[in-house]
Amino acid sequence: MLLDLLPFLFAGIAAGVVAGFVPGVGVFVTLSLFYPWLMGYGGYEVFAFYLALASTTQYIGSITATVFSVPGETSSLPAVREGHALFLQGQGSYAISGAAIGSFLGSFLVLGITWSLMPYINNILYMYTTEVQALVIVAVLVLIITSAKSVFIGISMAVFGYLLGLVGCRHMDNFCFATFQDPQLEGGFPLLPVLLAVFVIPKLLTETQEYDASKLKQGNIQTENFFEHIKYFCKNLPTLFRGSFIGFFAGFTPGMSTTVSANLAYSAEKNIEKKRGTYKEGNYRSLVAAETANNAGAFACLLPLVIFGVPIIPSEALLFDLAAANGFNFGRDFSLEFFNLLAVLLIIVNTVALFIAWPFAKYVTYMHKLPARLFSYLIILLLMYILYVTGSNLFQVEFYFLTFFALLPIGLLLRNYDTLPLVFTFIVQSRIDVIGIRLFDLYGISPWLFDS
Repeated sequence: MLLDLLPFLFAGIAAGVVAGFVPGVGVFVTLSLFYPWLMGYGGYEVFAFYLALASTTQYIGSITATVFSVPGETSSLPAVREGHALFLQGQGSYAISGAAIGSFLGSFLVLGITWSLMPYINNILYMYTTEVQALVIVAVLVLIITSAKSVFIGISMAVFGYLLGLVGCRHMDNFCFATFQDPQLEGGFPLLPVLLAVFVIPKLLTETQEYDASKLKQGNIQTENFFEHIKYFCKNLPTLFRGSFIGFFAGFTPGMSTTVSANLAYSAEKNIEKKRGTYKEGNYRSLVAAETANNAGAFACLLPLVIFGVPIIPSEALLFDLAAANGFNFGRDFSLEFFNLLAVLLIIVNTVALFIAWPFAKYVTYMHKLPARLFSYLIILLLMYILYVTGSNLFQVEFYFLTFFALLPIGLLLRNYDTLPLVFTFIVQSRIDVIGIRLFDLYGISPWLFDS
């Protein structure tokens, strides 16, 4: 069985490398592209491909974030802030190795956590209560807001992000907000142009001005061998454990998984560093916590699917549909043998992904040879092309660019502030609405934003 699955595993790894490098091409989009090909194979083959794709994307996304200041996935946003700052400080190789090693060791920790919880695994269903989901969201928002320089600014950013996400019409209750009777606005603002306008491009332009090439001389960039990086990482093992546990349990949050996992662990570690008085942008521990939680959350969100047959994120729903079309039922066909197979596949994928990600550490040392402005402008041109291609595929090129240019001035005005609360609440806005409506149905308490 295992040997038969290896071709699909390596195909998923290759797809994950591309998905991690190209912004806006996440797991869901990549799986959609391979959908016609995968339809001809069984559930085990499809699952092996998906597991490899989802895991590898986490590794490669951190490289894109660290070197180019561009998130390969929304869960890589903390790596953009901390990883790229480390890169500019001449610590890019440590940023890449820390993210890769953390993801690798974190995958073994989550396997251990899962094994220890197997006798009580049915209790996992309690994680799906509306109240628990609401508590998780509130915890993430509080940590992200309080980690900002000013709580008032953090709250303002979060509210603005929520209102941006609220634009459009909700199908569950036909509530529309700020659509101005425009059919395109009824679907809301697309993620990619918003992310580029308020987070990525302003950050790239700001760093082009602040970029000091003298800091990136060959001698100042750390290029120690593998064991030196392991030794440095081992000094921060408590961060690994915190990130793994937070990522694992936050990964069960339906609809958000790795986005919540990475941001919750990142914000918690950042607050710990601030209390110690050791935090400044480019914090190694905060980066490791986020990336470890990212990988732990990617595994945790698979468990409800394989054990109960309940997909909790869009890409899993697509996977579930593919498996069902081939006569495979995740919940019904789950067994200890299936879990053992899952563990072996996970170990193989993470080992291969680690040795793919690791060599990029040495190539970071050559990035300083590009002129700073040229380097940033080339990335911006690439992002504009990606924006065009993504919009073209959805027949919304004009809408994508109008959204981008409409929000870019706001992003530039906010470039000196931490816009992570804005981006996070924009991403999870629909989930906040769903939770709010369910709480209203349960207890009759409805904030005004949930009223229709």
